[in-house]
Amino acid sequence: MNNSKLRNQVAKNIRFLRTRTFKEVKNKNNELVFRHIRQEQLAKEVLNVTFQQIQKYETGLNKIDAIKLYKLAKYFDVPMETFFDEKLSEKINYTKVIRNNAPQLQHNI
Repeated sequence: MNNSKLRNQVAKNIRFLRTRTFKEVKNKNNELVFRHIRQEQLAKEVLNVTFQQIQKYETGLNKIDAIKLYKLAKYFDVPMETFFDEKLSEKINYTKVIRNNAPQLQHNI
């Protein structure tokens, strides 16, 4: 796999994991709802970068270094290899994925 294709695969998988991992929050009516992890949250809570940098990682515009990839793997509770997997969407059951303090990502990797 060449560098460009690899970078795009990592980018695609970061976005896939972020948009299929949910956090329990309260809406205006004080009801519990589930929202996917926003780029702002991931940027601030995990990588200490701007949300624009997350956008660049997710589009493949910028490479992500190994330490940040490691932090994402810990956050999503997946092995590092997950980011390089070309068939990630087929391997993860994301019908009920909830993120609170501890990750509960259900995967078959």
